[in-house]
Amino acid sequence: MPNFFKIASKLGFTLLGLLLAYTAAAKTNDTQIGRYSTVVNKPTAAQRDLLSQTIQMRFPENVMTVGEAMQYLLRYSGYSLADDKVQPDALKITLKKLLPLVDRSLQPMSLNDALMILAGPAFELQQDALNREVNFQVKPAFAHKAMTQEK
Repeated sequence: MPNFFKIASKLGFTLLGLLLAYTAAAKTNDTQIGRYSTVVNKPTAAQRDLLSQTIQMRFPENVMTVGEAMQYLLRYSGYSLADDKVQPDALKITLKKLLPLVDRSLQPMSLNDALMILAGPAFELQQDALNREVNFQVKPAFAHKAMTQEK
């Protein structure tokens, strides 16, 4: 009987050691932040792709135009609107328009979607990740109308 207990205790300690080693190996990418809470040591999707961050916005009364609203949205995002020298003329016109009342309050959505809502359906968002700038291009379906508008 005493041999049984010795074998069982050795086996138990061995299994316990394996279990602890497995648990430690499985949690190498985790940091304990509380007694029962851990976080994964990886950047979030929004940190990897800044335009995918979720925003919810109610623009202040002093934000009057679409361009001002875009600048306000991009303020803390890490991105800025491309210089007006490289913006299409149709975009320059849109940025000067009054911000529609329906767009003064944006429900939770990605920053990318919010910028597209403000620009409107005639534009396609262009992201310059190197310089952290956004610009818009007129969609092909609207290109003819944009050319006549510029004249």
